Amino acid sequence: MTAAKPAWNGKPLRIDPHALPARYTVPTPGSTDAAVYLDTRGVVVKRRLSGLPLTLSLPIAAYEGVAVRLTVEGALGLVASVELMHRDPQLCLPLAVTRDIDDAACDWRAWSDALSLPMYLIEADGRVVRVQKPTEIALDKSTPRRRIGMLAHRRPRFLVRRRVGKAGPMPVLTGWREIIAPE
Repeated sequence: MTAAKPAWNGKPLRIDPHALPARYTVPTPGSTDAAVYLDTRGVVVKRRLSGLPLTLSLPIAAYEGVAVRLTVEGALGLVASVELMHRDPQLCLPLAVTRDIDDAACDWRAWSDALSLPMYLIEADGRVVRVQKPTEIALDKSTPRRRIGMLAHRRPRFLVRRRVGKAGPMPVLTGWREIIAPE
């Protein structure tokens, strides 16, 4: 992954992660745009390569995760782009490009949850850092609510006061007609 600015970075874009499947176009470094179809199972990208039509169909598992990239756009400020990250930079796809950092953070988490992919942060120098979701953080083992010890197998206190019933022999009735049995 390089720190180079992607071709789609300057153009605002937002794909709703809760409204899948989605169809949109992505600017490519060449002169043509790529048509993208995205759902929870995979991605289909249609574009032209050296004048020939090319269709790529990739499962979501082929992507490493959902990444956010912050770039500086001169005096205009920061631009955040949430993208579907692939090992090959040509196969990375934008999901949201915005100047509002809060919206980008919400979309970043929502896309990660919708596609069940980990979250990554692409730093300015090009390093990729995995970010843990709050649900992925390991918590300490909690202490049991009740103390388990020598008295664990005893009856509870309120049942100790009650007497255990004594069952005698059950009477066996013979020669009687049962109501439920047809004759």
